[in-house]
Amino acid sequence: MNESAPLVSVIMPVYNGERFFEAALLSALEQDFDDFEIVVLDDGSTDRSTAIGRSYAADHPRRVRYFRQANGGFCSARNAAIAHARGRYLALLDADDLWMRHHLANAVAALESTAGTALVHADVRFIDEHGAVLADYRDPDRWAKWGHDPFTAILLRYEHVACTTAVFPRDLALQLGGFDVRYTGLGCEDRDMWLRLSLQGRVTHLSYHAADYRVHSGGVSRHSDRMVKARRLLVDRMLEFPQGRRLRRPALSAVALSEAEEADCGPIRQVGAYARAIWLRPIDPRAWRGVMRALWDVAAVR
Repeated sequence: MNESAPLVSVIMPVYNGERFFEAALLSALEQDFDDFEIVVLDDGSTDRSTAIGRSYAADHPRRVRYFRQANGGFCSARNAAIAHARGRYLALLDADDLWMRHHLANAVAALESTAGTALVHADVRFIDEHGAVLADYRDPDRWAKWGHDPFTAILLRYEHVACTTAVFPRDLALQLGGFDVRYTGLGCEDRDMWLRLSLQGRVTHLSYHAADYRVHSGGVSRHSDRMVKARRLLVDRMLEFPQGRRLRRPALSAVALSEAEEADCGPIRQVGAYARAIWLRPIDPRAWRGVMRALWDVAAVR
């Protein structure tokens, strides 16, 4: 690795993640790409995460850098790690996810081959706590119709950027002020970042299996009420940009759709959410299909 500064800084926040942390670290260390550092930011862990992070930093001093702060939440931890980063590019890896060996090599090649690229991302599998595959989202046609307008695709939830596959220039992240701490404890801070990056340059989707995203009870995305609140905050946040103001009603409709489709949303609440989506954007067929299914479920219960 370049002694002065690596090409890539892997941003790895951890908070009480001892169960999966070591496997995530190993998946980064085993990349078939050499020019990177791992910036571990311990966000005030009280479990073995601290010992694991310090041990890996001691065993791999040229590769792993360990820092600790008082607990401040995910956004704060990521921003602190970015402040310590030295690389030209930032690659995100959460402490419960796993990278495939080829991820960094492919992502960096894409970033370096096309000038003006603001974000590279790829496909993931969803795995459970034990590593069993729950779903596989590899699809070569994903993003095919949205390459020219990633802002709309992301804000209206037609497409998704898998956080643990995202690689982007550090100078752009710093220019944008990092992750917005208003999302602390809610989620959607990553989607907010992708939207702002998409206004700065090209967003490139690579159709390959880059990572495994772990679904477990401790994940932020498992708390549906928080996520709905975060999605509404995201729409308000995007009003700062002309593109966001233009898409406000469709974006609020997409939030209502996402609320209706949460696993713990009962049929009565579903009908209300779908109806709100239709009122906001009557041309969206997803809302009409959804409300018909929900009404059928309500009738079946009665």
